[in-house]
Amino acid sequence: MTLAASSLAVYLGVLAYVAARQPELAPIVATLGGVGAILLLLLLVRRADDVLPWVVVLLAVPYVLTLVVHHRAADDAAPLVGAGLLLCTELAAWSCDEHVAIRAERSLVVARAGALALLALGGLGIAALAFALAAAPVGGGLAWTVLGAGAAVGVLVLVLRSMR
Repeated sequence: MTLAASSLAVYLGVLAYVAARQPELAPIVATLGGVGAILLLLLLVRRADDVLPWVVVLLAVPYVLTLVVHHRAADDAAPLVGAGLLLCTELAAWSCDEHVAIRAERSLVVARAGALALLALGGLGIAALAFALAAAPVGGGLAWTVLGAGAAVGVLVLVLRSMR
């Protein structure tokens, strides 16, 4: 029950932030986010985890809409919104997993909570770093082109290595 309540609280917190960003769009944001909150409640009560992607979409789309209206690519709270969505979905999935008749050992629960905290904080840190780097003014030139190409190749190598 605590996991479900925490998931819903995080969702509603992100929804409140998104609705407050653009008062003119608050009815649209509240409607879409409200449908997402109802789906999240359905997911948590019925353990219908197949609706989880729709819960995220019904909160992410209004956020993107507020960015488009502001004529901005992102705002300073984008890493927090992303971490909130990640935390909400992970807590909801964990809540669905906890309704199995077999009780997990305390050490497993503590390990999973720690992993979730590290995942959320790591995601927040990486998103904040990427946001800061994207906002930093940089010059062009051959060095940046080579560095960008090297980074792209590195990402491709990591993706291919993880597929093995």
